[in-house]
Amino acid sequence: MTRWRLRLETEFVALQRQYQGLAQEFDDLKAQYQHLRRPFTVSKDVPFTDVWHYPAVPYYPGKHPCEKPAAMLEHIINASSRPGDVVLDCFMGSGSTGKACKALGRHFIGIELDEEIFNQVRAGME
Repeated sequence: MTRWRLRLETEFVALQRQYQGLAQEFDDLKAQYQHLRRPFTVSKDVPFTDVWHYPAVPYYPGKHPCEKPAAMLEHIINASSRPGDVVLDCFMGSGSTGKACKALGRHFIGIELDEEIFNQVRAGME
């Protein structure tokens, strides 16, 4: 065997080992990605479109002026997060996002400028 051929075989074996490691790493990353993928299925029961129709929250004493329907918030949270994720609501208001997060197994961080409303929501969620 010539030195030239031996050198090529040695380099080939080294490259092959390196490729095997990269291939395994790729397979692991691909499996993780498949786990993270969210299937996009539209049906009568799951209308993932860009227009959603939800009835307004009916008036009740103490209703926050910008309160969102619970079903709409659950739809948004399900479409954009997984159980165990953290959801941030920078304009907490009535706390309906936090309640939906709790029902869907998400962690919640809420920010509210009005201290009185914040304390009411906090007491209602505990």
